[in-house]
Amino acid sequence: MIEASVRKRLGQFSLDCDLNESGFVCLEGRNGAGKTTLLKVVAGLLPPDSGHVKVNGRDVTSLPIEKRGVVFVVPGSAIPSMEVDQHLCWGAGLKKIVVGREELAAAKSDLGIDVVGRVGKLSLGMRARVALATALLSAPAGILVDEAFSNLHGREEFISAFRRLAASAGIDVIYAAQDESNGRLADHLYAMEDGKAARKF
Repeated sequence: MIEASVRKRLGQFSLDCDLNESGFVCLEGRNGAGKTTLLKVVAGLLPPDSGHVKVNGRDVTSLPIEKRGVVFVVPGSAIPSMEVDQHLCWGAGLKKIVVGREELAAAKSDLGIDVVGRVGKLSLGMRARVALATALLSAPAGILVDEAFSNLHGREEFISAFRRLAASAGIDVIYAAQDESNGRLADHLYAMEDGKAARKF
């Protein structure tokens, strides 16, 4: 469960949001609606001016990102110098989680990662797949995805697999998208406009 009741002002823009959800959650809205700002506040990359953020009932408002139990993934999150399998296990390794060969192979198969070599040599879409799979294998409480689904070929198939694996692991996911059609793939949809979020379902 990710709960955010936050206010944040950045220049002329004001974020004023309330969100309390678990599962696979889509934030839909045009550029400038506040999606990224909300995700950064939840992640701990931006402090709220007021309000709170809770992850599974624990108040994390004043904690740094590494202590919140969440992972923030953007299109440029992949580490280009790492080999693919090394990258996939990297986040888990930071938490002393051992990813077995069978688990790694299954995740790669389910998420369509069929490449080897350095991550920096991969297409943008495959780098995003590797970054998202790395987040999943690190077993956080939540994954925050800012447009990292957008460069994927076979996007709906990937998102469906990602949703299934996250649900199986008990990981909540909040992802930002510009097209409301992405909400079809979510458990819950919030429409964002002018810094406010309206729950559609």
